[in-house]
Amino acid sequence: MKNLTVLRLLICLIMAGLAGTVSAADTIAVPRGSRAFDIMPFVLPWTGTSNPAALSETSFGNISLAQAGYTSSDDDIRMIQQPVQYSSYQAATRGFMKLGKVSLFGSFGYSNSGYKGVNYNGTMMFDTYNPYLVGDSVSARQTREQFGMEGKLSYTVNDRINVAVGAEYISAVGARQKDPRNKNTISMLRVTPGITYDLGKTKVGLSGSVYTTSNEMSYRVEGNWNQNLFVFLGLGYFRQEINISSYSQWYVGNGYAGALQASREGDDLYMIAEISYDHYTEEARSGSSFRLIDGITETNDISLSGMLRIERGQAFHILTVKGSLKAVSGDEILQRSYKINAGTYSYDSLATVSWIENKQMITDLGGEVKYTRIVYDSDFNIDLEFGGALLASYYSTEHFPVQSYGFYNTFNLGGSLFARKLLKTSRLLITPGLEAGYRMNIGYDISYIIQPLSIPAMVYHDYYVAKANIISASASVRIEMPLSQNKFVKSLFLIPQGRYAAAPGSEAGDLSGYMIDVVAGLTF
Repeated sequence: MKNLTVLRLLICLIMAGLAGTVSAADTIAVPRGSRAFDIMPFVLPWTGTSNPAALSETSFGNISLAQAGYTSSDDDIRMIQQPVQYSSYQAATRGFMKLGKVSLFGSFGYSNSGYKGVNYNGTMMFDTYNPYLVGDSVSARQTREQFGMEGKLSYTVNDRINVAVGAEYISAVGARQKDPRNKNTISMLRVTPGITYDLGKTKVGLSGSVYTTSNEMSYRVEGNWNQNLFVFLGLGYFRQEINISSYSQWYVGNGYAGALQASREGDDLYMIAEISYDHYTEEARSGSSFRLIDGITETNDISLSGMLRIERGQAFHILTVKGSLKAVSGDEILQRSYKINAGTYSYDSLATVSWIENKQMITDLGGEVKYTRIVYDSDFNIDLEFGGALLASYYSTEHFPVQSYGFYNTFNLGGSLFARKLLKTSRLLITPGLEAGYRMNIGYDISYIIQPLSIPAMVYHDYYVAKANIISASASVRIEMPLSQNKFVKSLFLIPQGRYAAAPGSEAGDLSGYMIDVVAGLTF
């Protein structure tokens, strides 16, 4: 296993590491150094879409980056099944390369993370719409080690057509060293083909993907006592696995997605838009050989994104729009396995006690409009960047029949302002940045019917957090040293940043949270 990990690392480093200087063939230059990766979706907009054929749309030369970092957070403004504290060490490398008609992108990432204060969740699925999570009430540290790889290859067929394929793979292992102790083996594989067609001033593209996910979880008790587990059914309702010494659950998912892209280019104006659809089905399975289905979650996601860029000399006005609608439905299933004796032999049989479709329903609707102004200096560094954003979100969760179980919904509006300014010294490029935001609730409703097997405090905590008024502020500084005389390393950089948020006077209490992140690396 260690040899395989080393081999993966070497392959990705070779793929991502063959780089030279940044040379943009388009009218807008890609900034040198680490900022090239941040600004690329603005100056080379097709690279911000899900279409891997976008690699052939521009000729910005070869550029690579390697970095390592540390993240730490402590947050009360969270859902009840999410961790209170989070820390992670990460390392990553990624890069672009062009060989004739072939354009390549490769990346490799590693992280070692720890979570504290996790209740009712042993799956390590902290950002999920699946209501059928398994967990316990023992708060203890969980750890997770993860490797991730991504590669894209695009080929220029002729002056008009580019075809491409991309692949992404994630493998992770997690565990908790306290009874009842959970172990998680997690993986994801996605394959994405794509094509673009150039009509001159107009370009169109089509891409799609198929993917599969797996999270095999096993609980085990090493002490001389048994434990109870919660098998959640949505909105705080549950059934229990009582006095277990071991328990296994498997979350297996399959999905497919498709997207259309189109762009239009004028003299000083550029427009691009992408509309996509994603369908994902995940089953929660248990029992011998995971034959028993405990629940099926189906997610349909429709999203739209667009950008308008206006060029005014060394300055750019950029307007971006994003919107998405996620609709989740959960089938609640109860199955039993029993043994049948037939004379000289016996066999196991499966019985479905109940199968209730659309028992749990979730709607998540959100949108954002953002304005950014970017000003280059004479060396094509980003001298000034500022702007603001407006966002709206609506969230609703229902457990049917609502007359017997209940629902809640929230409607929030928010806004933010940000600014970054370049300061030069003899050897360093220093870019401090500030951002402030506020989210306010303008609508909410709840009706919750307490059942014998329900945790009302769990639901009301999530509801209070979802509708809390939140104020936030963040600060960052990017310190970069260009090394123009070095033939391999082009720059060194350090990026510390921090974020603080507070929800004073919420019905869940005076909530607050912070995040600290530090990244150091080099471009080559």
